[in-house]
Formats: sequence, C-alpha cells, structure tokens
Amino acid sequence: MERSTRAAEWTIHAPPTVASQFAGLARLQTHDALHLHTELRFHLATDVHRFVQALLDGRAGGSVGVLGRSLDDHGYHFRITRDLEPGRQYLRERYAGDPDARFGLIASSRDRDLPRYGVPNDWVSTSRVQNGPWFAAGEDDPRGRSCRELRTCVTEFGCQGLELDAALLAWGSDLLRENGTWTNRLARRYQRPADVRDAYQLRKNAYRVLLTRGRDATVVFVPPMRLMDETYAYLRGAGFRELSESVGT
Repeated sequence: MERSTRAAEWTIHAPPTVASQFAGLARLQTHDALHLHTELRFHLATDVHRFVQALLDGRAGGSVGVLGRSLDDHGYHFRITRDLEPGRQYLRERYAGDPDARFGLIASSRDRDLPRYGVPNDWVSTSRVQNGPWFAAGEDDPRGRSCRELRTCVTEFGCQGLELDAALLAWGSDLLRENGTWTNRLARRYQRPADVRDAYQLRKNAYRVLLTRGRDATVVFVPPMRLMDETYAYLRGAGFRELSESVGT
C-alpha cells in the first residue's frame, strides 16, 4: 500500500490495539469489535495451550494433572494408546455421523522409529502428501488422499497453522522421557547441524504444534517400545486417559 499511487484513497479498519502500526499510511478507522480477545476456534483453547506448555516444560502431575482432568470434564479429550489401530477406530466411531469432520494422523518429522509401527513420517512419504486434498478431501476420494483415511501422515511442517477436529498424534522417540526429564538424544539428526541453534528446543516446539492441532480431542499413540514406557507413564500422570477407559467419549 505504501507504494500505491492511490494510497490516499485507502481506508484501513483495525482494532485500536494495532492502530499505531498504520499511522500515516491512510485514513484509519478503529473498531473495538475487531479486537479478537476471545479464542474463536474453541473456548478451551487457552487452557489447552497452558496444559501443553506445562507438559513440555516437565511439570506434569499436581496442578497440571488437575488441569488435564478439568479439560476432560469440560469436553476436550486427551486420550492415549499403545496400539495405533484402536486410535484410528476411536476417531472413526466418534465422527461416524459427521462426514465433514476432519481428523488425521500427525507425527514429528525427526522420529526414526514410527514407520515400523505404521506411521509413514519419513521425508519420502510425507513429501507425497498434498496438504490441500489431505485436509479437504472426503473418504470417497479415489486416490485415498483424505486425512480421514488415517493412513498418510503430515508432520509439524504440514499441519502448522491448520487445525483438525481431532488429531491422532504418533509420539516418537525423538522426544522422550528419560530419568525424569525430556531428551531428544534419539532424534534424527539434521543434515547441517551447525545451522541449528537448539535442536532440543525445536523438538519441544514441534510437539507443541502437534499437541494443539485438534479442536475437540488429541489421541496420542505411544509405540510399544520399552524405551517409551516412561513417556507413556508421564502422559498418563498428566491426565491422558486410556482409550479402554473412555469408550464413547
């Protein structure tokens, strides 16, 4: 707009909180109603983000467990399973009467173990996924590209900024609990490690994205590997309910 030859004809409508950013550019009209101070996607969003932040900061249990149970009581469901197929079945049954509901399989791009458990998060597999059809196509898509198929997978890069009604998150060994703390020691390494300032923080950021993609629910699949047992126990302690305990919810 700054380069427009007709800049004087523009009128900008904005909330008062950002008015200073447009000072001197054009006619400016401020409207309190444009200030999005309330979450629009779901009213529990703030609590979900607080819960996920505490979880990744290593503060599960205590007040975090209380928050997790409160989210469950108010309709946002964190679920957990050591078997991928019941996770798929849970989401299919939950949204059986809603063909427009969007649910899909997501995972970290840096895990190296998940393909052995039916989660194709490797670069070759995920690079073939077209995000538009994956998010939008129905189950009748002839090429099987719909997220509702729960076969193809997108990573934190494919789902960042986008939302699903519910997510089936395959938790990898690239961020696991070990001796009471998080570690990324088993994460797939970067080709140019010198260009990466903090690989551990990048893993936490990736899981923050993955854990907040679902509007209604997040089902976490923790692979049945012994090294993942502590991660599973940690998430359980934070308020994630086993699918076997939550049939129909």
